[in-house]
Amino acid sequence: MAAQDTKAIIFDCFGVLYLGAHRALEERWPKHAVELDNLTRQLDYGYMDKDEYCKVAASIVSSSPQKIEGILKSEHTLNSPLITYIEKELKPHYKIGMVSNIGRGWIQNMFDEYLLENVFDVVVQSGDEGVTKPHPQIYELCAERLELETDECLFVDDLPENIAGADAAGMRGIVYGNLYDLKKEIAEVVP
Repeated sequence: MAAQDTKAIIFDCFGVLYLGAHRALEERWPKHAVELDNLTRQLDYGYMDKDEYCKVAASIVSSSPQKIEGILKSEHTLNSPLITYIEKELKPHYKIGMVSNIGRGWIQNMFDEYLLENVFDVVVQSGDEGVTKPHPQIYELCAERLELETDECLFVDDLPENIAGADAAGMRGIVYGNLYDLKKEIAEVVP
């Protein structure tokens, strides 16, 4: 992908825009890790919404839905320095997207209305689409909604397998480690 061809930068949510434990519940209740992992996959594919997920998870671990939701909310922190970089340095020059393996009803808990409406041009959630990363279809869908070809998009994710999915869709990918390295890598790829 030539630098002048990049018109959009698309970010993953968990591990990039949001930092923290991806498997907070499994870590707290390791005896139920397999059941909770399967439940999370159902959520990511959109087979249930946030409220149903919290109810079922609570029944699995003998807790309350409110405690489950509270744990999930507290285990993640907005990557404010990255959001500032996106707003100040990237948004003026590129379309900004987000592709996340996330169930229906969760994204509003993670990002306020301002960010969802003013920073991101497109937000593609697996729970709404019934397809998760690393399947190439979810990246293609994001590019389509940005009104771009996949080779005009750069994708940033913390998991190499998700970068491989983006590559298979025709996007160039960067594995996220930290903001300092990301800035250097983006500077090498885009003007």
